Amino acid sequence: MADPANNPPPGRTQRSNAGRMKRDAAFRTLCLCATLLAITMLIVLLLSILTQGVGGLSLDFLRQGNSSDAADAGVRISLVGSIVVVAICAVCAIPLGVGTAVLIEEYKPRHPALLWAHNFIETNIRNLAGVPSIVYGILGASAFAMMFGLFGPIGQSNFTIGQDWYDLYVAEDKKSYYIPRNASLRYDPEVVPASEDLTYYTSKSLDETAPEFTWITQEDVEPTRTRIQEEMDAFTKALKDEVKKTRVNRTPQIDRAKAEEIADAAIAAGTWESDPDTFRDELTEAIAQIDGKGKLKDRITYQNRAIAVAVTAEFSFRVPDTMMIGKPPVRVDEKHWYYLSLPFGRGVLTGGLTLMLVILPIVIVASQEALRAVPGSYRQGALALGATKWQSISKTALPAAIPGICTGTILAISRAIGEAAPLLAIGGVGYVTTTPGNLLDRFSALPLNIYKWSGEPNRDFQTVAAAGIIVLLVVLLSFNALAIYIRHRASKHQ
Repeated sequence: MADPANNPPPGRTQRSNAGRMKRDAAFRTLCLCATLLAITMLIVLLLSILTQGVGGLSLDFLRQGNSSDAADAGVRISLVGSIVVVAICAVCAIPLGVGTAVLIEEYKPRHPALLWAHNFIETNIRNLAGVPSIVYGILGASAFAMMFGLFGPIGQSNFTIGQDWYDLYVAEDKKSYYIPRNASLRYDPEVVPASEDLTYYTSKSLDETAPEFTWITQEDVEPTRTRIQEEMDAFTKALKDEVKKTRVNRTPQIDRAKAEEIADAAIAAGTWESDPDTFRDELTEAIAQIDGKGKLKDRITYQNRAIAVAVTAEFSFRVPDTMMIGKPPVRVDEKHWYYLSLPFGRGVLTGGLTLMLVILPIVIVASQEALRAVPGSYRQGALALGATKWQSISKTALPAAIPGICTGTILAISRAIGEAAPLLAIGGVGYVTTTPGNLLDRFSALPLNIYKWSGEPNRDFQTVAAAGIIVLLVVLLSFNALAIYIRHRASKHQ
């Protein structure tokens, strides 16, 4: 007689197996439908973007910068900004993330209190991976952009490196001249002109030393201009009159000897501060080239210490090379690529550090899982051979975990490239006309540009935004492909 507890009736067993098979098939069908739905939505989204944006893709689109005209808008500036920001993010996040993962996974304490704190920290790091990125943006604005107000307002720091200060003067010839100065020095109109140790330059790059100047006070500017204008008028009138005297049948008859006479007569009409013979020969050549209509064929400029004469069809002059004093110069600065100040402000360094906060928990968790997947026998074998704890980690565990660490890290960086909310929170802007010149320069990024273009009322910008999305997708897919390649190569060399 069969035992009911150990041998259920055959009919009941068959019904139970049939029910499990149906539930298994239903669950498998449900998973397949969910997968197909997600793939279908992705395909529809990609086709929509490709259809709208392919027409806007071109080499000019990659080379051009931001513009208020959709036809001239491009991604060069935002693409460079994204690369710089993500590079800063990667340089900061990878060492911190991998180092933290090694500490948490490989150096677990044994004391109960320390072990509780260790587990608490590990749990919260995993929770941080799910925090919305806008929260990290607010934290980045407070911690990096403003540094909680500990170093004063943005742009008014007492600590700076990589910054050179200049006093900018504008001479009467409208050229800019610079004196390298300490930021703390103050302008003194009585001292600056008399200082023989000051060197003036025609550019902030200090490549070209400025010429000597004729210093005049602000009060002397107008009388000097009036006197120079009188000389110009006298020179111009004499030149025109002498040319008219040579006309025969309305055509000037000027040979070399006559050109010399005209030049001497025109120069003699003015009252000159210095010897005008420095430009007499060139002036003679210009007069000799007067055409049949009484006009000079070429625009030629003549200079000497006191006056710069521009001889044109109207025989006009320029103001002398004179430096005014009596009012303070403009204090300007030049920032090198390594320029830093505290607080960091809303530049590329703040953007990179903020994105570091976004991906740091992801890098830590991915590195932990990669280290956890390494068999414990690797470490035990190294320790048995006499290796130290660090040697067993650096020579066995870390090399074996590199494929997983690289994959997780690059996927995290791919997420950082597509983030817009944290950059908006720290004050990132979508319209910047130049690429970053230093670590604290304002910047734009591809997600910010796409966000800005999408909100433009001009419908042509919708095509530009779609083209920008395609460029961003290509960058993301390139990083994913790189992750797969690195994982494959690292796995082959194990």
